[in-house]
Amino acid sequence: MNRRPNNKPALRRLASPVAALAALLGLAVAGCGGSLPPPNDQLAESQAAIRAADEVGAEADPQATLHLKLAREQLEKAKKLIEAEENESALRLLERAEADAELALAIAKARATQAQAQEALKQVEKLQEAGVQ
Repeated sequence: MNRRPNNKPALRRLASPVAALAALLGLAVAGCGGSLPPPNDQLAESQAAIRAADEVGAEADPQATLHLKLAREQLEKAKKLIEAEENESALRLLERAEADAELALAIAKARATQAQAQEALKQVEKLQEAGVQ
């Protein structure tokens, strides 16, 4: 009896490349049309962090000044990326800007606290010298 060859393996061989092609096309479409919206919330958070570092006086400390300068540069680059609709890159840059601004803020606060502690120690020493216990 002459049997026809089984078509199932051929269908499976055909289905596999078709499925792979469909998956690749799906990724391509998602990559092109699925871009992020402008990161406006992150932009506002980064700007607020920079403002906070300014208000605390980060410019008075060289190390804090460096991080604040980096934050400002990253913010400006991110704005340009947003204009170019490169929102994912802009988001990452804004997150870095916020982190640098927060680091500048923390450094400035630490220096201020350290200065206050030094002043308090001087006051204690003066009082001890004066005989007040």
